[in-house]
Amino acid sequence: MTITTLPSSARYHAAPAAVSTRRTQDLWRSGEPALAELMADPIVHLLMARDGLTAADVWPLLAQAGRDLARRLCPLTAAAA
Repeated sequence: MTITTLPSSARYHAAPAAVSTRRTQDLWRSGEPALAELMADPIVHLLMARDGLTAADVWPLLAQAGRDLARRLCPLTAAAA
C-alpha cells in the first residue's frame, strides 16, 4: 500500500472552494419557518393523519396556545411575537 501526502507548502495554501451565492435562501436552515409553512408541509399532514388529526383540528389549538402565551409574556415580548 502506498500513501501519498502533499508537500507541506501545498497542504496549507490550497485555494478555498468556490461558494455559490445563487441558491435561494432556505428558511428552515437560517431561521424559523412561519407556522403556516409548517402546517402546509406534506410531512406534517402525514403525521397529523397518523394521529387521526387534520389541520382543522390543530389550528384552533395553536391559536389558543398563542393567546395563552401572549397573556403570560411581558408586553414588549408579546408585541414582538
